[in-house]
Amino acid sequence: MQKFIGFLGRLCFSLIFILAGIYKIMNWDATEQYLVNQMLDVLSKSYHYNWAKGIFDHIIPLAPTLLVIATVAELLGGFLVLFGIQVRLGALILCLYLIPVTLLFHNFWTLEGKEMEIQMQMFLKNLSIFGGGLVILAFGTGPKKGVTQGS
Repeated sequence: MQKFIGFLGRLCFSLIFILAGIYKIMNWDATEQYLVNQMLDVLSKSYHYNWAKGIFDHIIPLAPTLLVIATVAELLGGFLVLFGIQVRLGALILCLYLIPVTLLFHNFWTLEGKEMEIQMQMFLKNLSIFGGGLVILAFGTGPKKGVTQGS
């Protein structure tokens, strides 16, 4: 039963990444434009506009490359976790992926009203997923057969 529950947990954790990676491939141009628009939106709301502009001037032309990296991270990390192959590596990839994605796409602190509430919920959802990734990173697929757990 423990193996089945472990697999079910990995399935639930990894599915959001795998489906997002597939979506990116199927909607590449729209996703790339969304990425650029989001970077420009963050730039426009930056309190340190000149500092941020210097960074984004270098990053925005890399949007296609960043999208490839994001897609590979989602699919590779998702499938590693799902199939129980190098789950710690998969969880690490996904946790590292979540850091910039969460800060860039769910920056609720720059918004107001209903949009702020929605983005805060999305930020916290990603934070929760990040926490699940840390648990997987710490424990892998769980105890190995024949290994007893201490008290």
